[in-house]
Amino acid sequence: MFQDEICRHPDVRTVQYSPHSNLETHWWLMAAVLLGKPGQLFNSGRPYDGYGGRENARAYMIDLLAECAPDFSPPLDDRALVFDGWEALCRTLAQPVFFEKSPQFLAQWAALSLILEWMQQTTFDVKIIGLVRNPHGTMYSAAALFGTDPATRQFGWLEICRNLLVVEQMLPADRFMKIRYEDLIDEKAAGFADICQFIGVPPIDAVGSGAHGRSTDKWRRDVGYRLKLDPAVRQMARHLGYSDADLDNPNAADAGEAQTVMRRNSPRIWFNRRRDRFLQPMWLRLRAMLRQNGSTDANASRSLDMK
Repeated sequence: MFQDEICRHPDVRTVQYSPHSNLETHWWLMAAVLLGKPGQLFNSGRPYDGYGGRENARAYMIDLLAECAPDFSPPLDDRALVFDGWEALCRTLAQPVFFEKSPQFLAQWAALSLILEWMQQTTFDVKIIGLVRNPHGTMYSAAALFGTDPATRQFGWLEICRNLLVVEQMLPADRFMKIRYEDLIDEKAAGFADICQFIGVPPIDAVGSGAHGRSTDKWRRDVGYRLKLDPAVRQMARHLGYSDADLDNPNAADAGEAQTVMRRNSPRIWFNRRRDRFLQPMWLRLRAMLRQNGSTDANASRSLDMK
């Protein structure tokens, strides 16, 4: 929702293509994998394996650059690919604003540390918007989309929020803006106008016009959603401005009962994870070879024309 709305502004652009879903680049998480960041910097305690390895991460990055910054020639050096490649994307798309949304970053300090490093060295005016949501809404949506267990995933939400608060403390006020999803839905016009001003573009009515809150309290109406928030998760949510009434689940399980019975066991999830690790990288490498052959043939043709 957020990306769709902010990109209604004529001065805001995002990538027109990504090998990942929802036009998310995954850039800095791929970079963390490619550069071999220590496992302790990833939320699982080991390097993120969603791309199937370092070489696959590089293949994803090169494919993204080929489509979105075609004039950039990927260097052999991995670190140069990470930082120079991202600069190339920004030069191409920041006309004047390049908006990028990859929610995976907040769960992985390995990715966040690279973003902060880039912000220190780039000449671009970089700003970060941290969008937080009621943990119940987040857990409910994740269970429906990915089949994750809310009782377990709530601690991932907690870690993400801790990372967000740390990033907020590390950046000056004019570079970071924190927004609650529910506040944005309740006051769309004012909320999106504030965001436009923060990123340096004039507010327009179109931005936010498609936002809706139909799913905000859906978790309350589902008797199959039984999660009772852990006290530590509830503590963080209170810090972010949510009241006890916001966090109480009318269908919460009693002590000793199962927290939730809503799980989505879809073969599509199983397939997508293996596609991302194996099939997609193979296809991207093949596509890169075809591009290279096409470029070689075109250069040969131009050479013949000159004779």
